[in-house]
Amino acid sequence: MADLMKFHAHFITTGHSNDTLVLSTILSFTALSPNGNLAYAHLVFNHINTPNTFMFNTMIRGYSCTYPLQAFALHLQMLQTGLLPSNYTYPFVIKALSKFVDHRYGETVHGSIVKSGYVLDLHISNSLLRMYASFGLSKDVVKLFDEMPEPDVVSWNVVINDLAEYGCLDDALVAFVEMCHCGIEPDSVTLLGLLSGCTKNGDLCTGKLIHLYIVQRDVHVTGNLGNGLLDMYAKFGDMDSAKKLFDRMETKLKTVFSWTSMVDGYIRSGELESASMLFNQMPEKDATAWNVMLNGFITVGDLISAALIFEEMPEKDLVSWNCVIVGCSQNKNYVDSLEFFRKMLVLGVKPDRITLVGVLSVCGFVGALDLGEMTHSYMEKQNIKEEEVEIGLMDMYCKCGAHEKAMRVFDGISWKSEMVWSAMIFGLATNGLASEALEFFRCMQKAGVKPNEITFIGVLCACSYGGFVEQGKWFFNAMTEVYGIIPRSEHFGCMVDILGRAGLLEEAEMFIHNLPVKADAGVWGALLGACRMHNEVQMGEKVARILNEIDPSHSGRYILLSNIYAAGDRWIDAEKVRKKMKAYRVQKMPAFSLIGLKGEMRQFFAGN
Repeated sequence: MADLMKFHAHFITTGHSNDTLVLSTILSFTALSPNGNLAYAHLVFNHINTPNTFMFNTMIRGYSCTYPLQAFALHLQMLQTGLLPSNYTYPFVIKALSKFVDHRYGETVHGSIVKSGYVLDLHISNSLLRMYASFGLSKDVVKLFDEMPEPDVVSWNVVINDLAEYGCLDDALVAFVEMCHCGIEPDSVTLLGLLSGCTKNGDLCTGKLIHLYIVQRDVHVTGNLGNGLLDMYAKFGDMDSAKKLFDRMETKLKTVFSWTSMVDGYIRSGELESASMLFNQMPEKDATAWNVMLNGFITVGDLISAALIFEEMPEKDLVSWNCVIVGCSQNKNYVDSLEFFRKMLVLGVKPDRITLVGVLSVCGFVGALDLGEMTHSYMEKQNIKEEEVEIGLMDMYCKCGAHEKAMRVFDGISWKSEMVWSAMIFGLATNGLASEALEFFRCMQKAGVKPNEITFIGVLCACSYGGFVEQGKWFFNAMTEVYGIIPRSEHFGCMVDILGRAGLLEEAEMFIHNLPVKADAGVWGALLGACRMHNEVQMGEKVARILNEIDPSHSGRYILLSNIYAAGDRWIDAEKVRKKMKAYRVQKMPAFSLIGLKGEMRQFFAGN
């Protein structure tokens, strides 16, 4: 690049600065070569008085991958100068537009292509197919494909891959058969797209048929196709087939992806020891491989091994930090979760939506309002306005008893979806503000926002906390009759809680027996809680037996039954329940508090 710049300087000083051929050569090297400099190409281009079509094409191509907006702007500039795009211009303009959020720009350019007659150019048509596929507009992909006079293998591949990608595996297979009937030979891209579709659609049977097709037709298995087969078997947990493929692969074809797929497959199959052994044998590891192994240890609750892996990682990306922050939280190690978040910020790693939602969830669960407010402050400074994070913020404030602050967050959200309304309704309900929660539901309806099943969990909770039995019954029936929402287990549990809190235990039990589906532990647990509230020993014993059959390891149900016996002065029975817990090795999670001391979070358990 330095030599070229010297040549360019000499070229200018000798009075040849307007030589079209030389300028075109300089632009080609600086804009397109891996050793070039796009910024320098831009500078050169801006000093050309009348750039020609070739120069515009070169710059559009250079910008199309990494700077799509600039590529499209150059296309518009080209039109303003009176130059007409050629068949070399449009593919790169379309490539740039594929990276846009709004597909309407692409549709406009498509219209220009039709008017100019270039729509019959196969390369341009294939570029349009890929553009519509990138926007997820499968109908437009198929429509354009049907209009093509002679689609080639690339055209068929775009259609088949697009259909498989968006869950239309059957249609993709039909297209594959039609492709073969038309005399177009499928290549590795075709087959890889189908294998990927089988994996995403959970169809191992079809995946095996495609594998059989590859074997019987003696298809040349490229590295990508081999890895696609390997990854499919690994994701389905068929590690015997995956290992056979892995062992037969040529060493030069075994990439980091191949090894990582095997490690991930063993983890998915619960064979963590095999995964760990293979991970240690990997000749080289990238960030994805490290993160897969890290997540494997976290998934089984082995936080010690996870911490060791995390410390060994040569480079920790955002996925790594999210793994340990969310993983520790899921394993109830809240102190380490928050400590990892603190370290992440100190090291200058910028958290994303997953990080912030995870941290806010921990703050809400343990009541760490101060840290939650600090996280809120960070969000405001970074101008983070993602809905999921704002809902997490509202949830955290409500769980910490600061519903007024949650309300301020709610008021600051410009467009409120049904999830935002639902979060606020549920938050008010759990803070004992039942009437306010139901008023919010009415406001939601006035705003024209349609409630969903989550909304009604909040509404029914409000009726439960407020003792609004008749309203609760009305809302439960309205779910199906008015809103067309089929109640789930959570709604059944809420109804049992509404009836149980009101002392209508027999009606609650009858409600459970009349359910269209078998009641789960959550529904029966609500009735057991009501038995504890009203000291109903006989029914409590019966419900506890049912719960013991469903989930014998849940400590909360044993403790509830023990408390029911204790409230009825049946101390011997209460002690028997405690002994049964010990016999089954059922442990109660001790109560704890998190307190910030000198910038660090400390966890104190009951009895410390």
